[in-house]
Amino acid sequence: MPKVHYRLQIFPNFRFMVKSNVLTTVTLLSSLLLNLGGVWAQATYYVSTSGNDSASGTTPVEAWQTVTKLNEQLFAPGDQILLERGGSWQGMFHPKGSGTQSLPITIGAYGDTNLPNPTIDGNGFQAAVLIYNDSHINIENLILTNQASHLDENGQVKKLSSFLGESNDWGSGKNVRFGIKVVADTLSIDGLLIKDVVIHDVYPTPTNLAYQHQGYGIKLENRSDTLAGNVNTIDNVTFQSLEVTRTGHYGIWIKALGLAGNNSIKNENIHVKNCTFSHTGGSGFVPNRCRDVIVEYSVFNHSGSSMDPRMWKRGSGTWPFKCERVFIQHNRLMNAHGPQDSYSAHIDYGNKDVVIQYNLSFNNEGGFAEVLGDNVNCGFRYNISINDGYREDPDGLPWNKKGKIFWVSTFCGGPTRCPSERTFFYNNTVYIDSTLNPEIYVWPEAGDVHIFNNLIYMTPSGETLQSFLENEDNEYTIGHNLFYPSSRIDLDENLTQEALLTNPLLVESSTLVPIQSALNFQLQTGSPALASGTVIAGSDNPLDFLANNGGRDFFGQPVSHTLPPSIGALQSSICGTGSQWNSTEALCMPMTETCFGDFDSDGAVTAADLLIFLTLLSLSC
Repeated sequence: MPKVHYRLQIFPNFRFMVKSNVLTTVTLLSSLLLNLGGVWAQATYYVSTSGNDSASGTTPVEAWQTVTKLNEQLFAPGDQILLERGGSWQGMFHPKGSGTQSLPITIGAYGDTNLPNPTIDGNGFQAAVLIYNDSHINIENLILTNQASHLDENGQVKKLSSFLGESNDWGSGKNVRFGIKVVADTLSIDGLLIKDVVIHDVYPTPTNLAYQHQGYGIKLENRSDTLAGNVNTIDNVTFQSLEVTRTGHYGIWIKALGLAGNNSIKNENIHVKNCTFSHTGGSGFVPNRCRDVIVEYSVFNHSGSSMDPRMWKRGSGTWPFKCERVFIQHNRLMNAHGPQDSYSAHIDYGNKDVVIQYNLSFNNEGGFAEVLGDNVNCGFRYNISINDGYREDPDGLPWNKKGKIFWVSTFCGGPTRCPSERTFFYNNTVYIDSTLNPEIYVWPEAGDVHIFNNLIYMTPSGETLQSFLENEDNEYTIGHNLFYPSSRIDLDENLTQEALLTNPLLVESSTLVPIQSALNFQLQTGSPALASGTVIAGSDNPLDFLANNGGRDFFGQPVSHTLPPSIGALQSSICGTGSQWNSTEALCMPMTETCFGDFDSDGAVTAADLLIFLTLLSLSC
């Protein structure tokens, strides 16, 4: 008999739980519960392909063997379920039981770290892993996949008795499929960590091909009935160091149902960090009705992929829908594909306080920055966009589906159009080469739109870029944008306000630095873009994006709240005092040699040097 350790802890559901070989639950009188609380044994369970379901499961040599055995258990706070590295299992793992904030239930790996992490192949069940009304669960160090037939060898639908009902597609993976599915329909869920997990090749097996794209890496689905007073949310979720690839549709999707127009109920505290989304048939990450969302230090590559015929074939890297307080920052957003949307990231409709900042955007078919209708205080700042918006309109029409640099729409879900408030694009750097000519377009009745301190740099050759800012029921704040060369863009009259039409003097390109590197867009000493922007200040509230500039540029260099900023995403070169960017070496190099005429030794000959020279001429010998 293995030694079992117990921990005494007060738990709000007033249950007394003891777990050794058998888990028992005894309801006590409330007077006793005030003094006793809950007691759990914290156990570690091992699963190996060479194990035995008749064993205890509590040591590696007594490991269980199957997912079926795991699905029979009720786990307690602090329990660990560890699968052996190098092993692979088939079926849907539905762990039952909740942890606590201090004692989560952990699903992970054990064994030789030189072997691959354990694999759970959903094998045609609706999900490889299912979390159903349980909280405080960590899922770590697994590989998940799910594309096999939803029928077993006898032609019967693969499903679990613990996950049925019409709202769950009767538990079938025929028309919809997941790597991980999280459902809250009778209880709110709190405290999930999904970390160091690889999810790949997730597709359903429908007879109606209209459903063939409905494969998702992870879906969080909370179901409520506000009319009946039943509200369920999924809060405090972290996705960390995930790799999601080859899904029919979204990589991660958060979907709220049954809120009947209630816009105040949100899933809260969602964090995506250090994740990689590649070749997702739809977008990489789509939060719906969430509050306090951070998406950072992640890579979105080939969203809207068409590499598999089962894919949706359309999608921006990421986009929020009816969310509040969303920060999408420090990401690489690349190679989005599709006939609609398919921008680096876009802001869908019904959002408030969303900022997309400090991202590198490259080669996205739809374009760089898209904002739909019915949004408040949403926009883009301090991003670098490189060759975004190469899509051509299939009918050759302007202002329709052709790729765009900035696009403000009033679409809000139906034929009625909705204006937004305080839409902004400032301090972005955009590079366009000779192969594309995206548009800048603002729809009529879009509300107040603010466009300033942006640097648009185009190579001299190539077709002319068109811009059209509709005036009907729109209010613009525009100024201090730099367009170069002006011969390659047909500027709308609104965009000419306080515009600079001059060479920004970016650092020289280097064969050592790829075009998609932010290093190419540093400003040389003497650039007319330096300290030529409009000041954004007046508020200490970090969510007041039009009166608080965030204090940092793309590279983290300080941006003053009192002095004019530079135009573009970078305040200057990244090189500090006494050094300058050397394009040949692609490094910051000390300024050891003084240029002829550089009397103040700042690395450039400027008007300041001329004044020093004239002063020298007045000296007597």
